[in-house]
Amino acid sequence: MDMNNAFEIITEKFEEAILSEGFKKENVAASDTELTSLYMGEIAYSIVYTYLTRRVVLRSCAVNDGEPDNKWKTLATWLFDPETDGNREAESIGNDFAETVRGPKQTAAVQKQRKRKKEGEGNVDPLFLANRMVTYFPELKDEIAYEMAHYEQFRGVTFAEEKIVPRFKELIKKADRTRMEKLSAGLAAMYVSGDLDTKGIITYDLLNSVESQEKFNQLIASFSEADKKVAVAARKLIGKKIKPEKLKKSRSYTADALE
Repeated sequence: MDMNNAFEIITEKFEEAILSEGFKKENVAASDTELTSLYMGEIAYSIVYTYLTRRVVLRSCAVNDGEPDNKWKTLATWLFDPETDGNREAESIGNDFAETVRGPKQTAAVQKQRKRKKEGEGNVDPLFLANRMVTYFPELKDEIAYEMAHYEQFRGVTFAEEKIVPRFKELIKKADRTRMEKLSAGLAAMYVSGDLDTKGIITYDLLNSVESQEKFNQLIASFSEADKKVAVAARKLIGKKIKPEKLKKSRSYTADALE
């Protein structure tokens, strides 16, 4: 898919939520490395797609004297690969960006969910993964909204096990090679940038739910060699119960003295 067309779809969906609120779209100089869209109002919003990382980011900053102060804060991040993603993925991103800024209550809820990650930790979290799966399972959108409305924090592992895995298993059974290649690329990209919870969901929940070894091999085809080893090792744990480590009792000074 042409990235310019995809970016236009994303920004048009976002603009449906923002232009009616008094924001104005500003002209931004073209760049060879990224696509940028800027919106000015009481605050500034910007959508940026970087070709190198294949990330599209929604961010905001304060406005001083009619200009952005450029102290940008990231509100949402998605991966988009124009070679494998299409209109549906672009629309999902645009809708997510629109929901992120639609109303103060929604904004506060989203910002609460997207807590800052520790330095060095991936910025793809279980909520990001769940939103990405909406592309394949549109009904997840309402279930994600229900989850966020009824729980203080998004229960990533529980949601994946109850809502995503059963659908994922059925999808894999029917998926042709083209669909498998697309799924593999998407999972590999999220795994690389994922936090520990997301990596665990991908390996222990999604990949380990695949019964066919052939399908499993197709799914990890896009993974790096190191990440493939992790996935294969995790597969060996299917059906095994992992007991928590027991703390060793240390000998006390009194016991030693008595001996």
